[in-house]
Amino acid sequence: MKEGHKITTYTFEIKYYQGSKNRIIVPHQFFTKFHFIKYIRYGPYQSNIECLAHHKDNHTLYISSQLKTKLNLSKNKKITLDINGNSCTILLTLAVLIAGFGSDSKVLGPRTETFYSLSKAGEQIGFNTLFFGYQHISHQQEKIHAYYLDNGEWKQDFFDIPTVIYNRLPNRKIEHHPEVVYAKKWLEHRSTLFNQNFFNKWEIYERLMRSQTCSYLLPETILHPSKQKIAKLLEKHPLYIKPIHGSRGEGIIRCIKLHSGETECHYYHNDKSQVNRYTKIESFFEQHFPNGLKGYVAQKEISLMKKGKSAIDFRVHSNKNHRNSWEISLICAKFAGKGSLTTHVQRGGSLHTVSELFSEEQTKKINHRLTTTAILLSNQIEKDLPQLTGEIGFDFGIDEEGKVWLFEANSKPGFSIFNHQKINQNSLHILSYPFKFAFYLHNLTMNSLDT
Repeated sequence: MKEGHKITTYTFEIKYYQGSKNRIIVPHQFFTKFHFIKYIRYGPYQSNIECLAHHKDNHTLYISSQLKTKLNLSKNKKITLDINGNSCTILLTLAVLIAGFGSDSKVLGPRTETFYSLSKAGEQIGFNTLFFGYQHISHQQEKIHAYYLDNGEWKQDFFDIPTVIYNRLPNRKIEHHPEVVYAKKWLEHRSTLFNQNFFNKWEIYERLMRSQTCSYLLPETILHPSKQKIAKLLEKHPLYIKPIHGSRGEGIIRCIKLHSGETECHYYHNDKSQVNRYTKIESFFEQHFPNGLKGYVAQKEISLMKKGKSAIDFRVHSNKNHRNSWEISLICAKFAGKGSLTTHVQRGGSLHTVSELFSEEQTKKINHRLTTTAILLSNQIEKDLPQLTGEIGFDFGIDEEGKVWLFEANSKPGFSIFNHQKINQNSLHILSYPFKFAFYLHNLTMNSLDT
């Protein structure tokens, strides 16, 4: 038994019995603590219950087969119950692998506020959330020295490696650090790690191009284009040149061939938008690609729908739920900032709900089209890729004729969307999805163990 602020927890061995009522039977020593319990929660499932007492021992909790089915209980040998008022919760734990720790109020670094909300979202469906980095792993003890939220304050303690770990490392550079690579491999032998890696954007493109149901969604894209190919394509239409492993708009260049014959390019230098014109295309290549275009893709620019003079694209978040199915948790629209090359919020772009920009009828059509497309792509990407993925952030465009185009798919969609007030108001719902998927993975793991 463990007591905290208004919360008491009890750990029992559990056994199931055939019974047609939603019942738990506790050791008689604990009946005074449990007899007033009317409701029980296990992850996203909850039920009303009746509580009885037994005299067999002081450590076994009996659960009826009816309640086991209703709560979708896994084959746990032990559970910890948290009592709060007339409700009890079967506690679960999700650990989140992160980096960039800070100090004082920003103990988890620049994303501390989001991780606070993530922890609160987990709390609502019975999860304790632990945050740790590779440096917090005790290999010898097989424990993690993790941070957790306790009554609004961040504290740190040692915990066993939980059943499921959510990879939220912030960028590829950190993910490829040798010590992080080793830590991930070590954890994967002891837990289920989802969102193992950032996507290779070209690998995603290639696989989707081979899909009869998805290839039509992709703009014309060329890997490692030659200078000659770039010059030839620019005669037909404007281009975006992007690094394969870029994110947040870094390294993107937009090129257009002007009627004067000059090549105009838009890009960022030291986070400031730049525009250059070149009478000779060779000068452009010498300045921007002195070592060639290996590691880049060239992508045809799509004429996107506009609101006023600004082109719009859309961010859609697709998440796995507690049934291992894809759901859409978020759809929003993005404008490019004045003089900005991309719609990324970090680059001056602005974020809007779809209903802020379109009529009710248009909003319904756009949301339906993007939802259908994102679910289709999520299932295809999951089928094609070996890694366990729980969320995908899609960047879509809709052209002037109403056709949907996929620009990018990201395995760890950013949190900057929560800067928008209306979206932030829904953050606990959006952030609940990693816990729902963790619930599914936890049950899958527990049910695969010998009983």
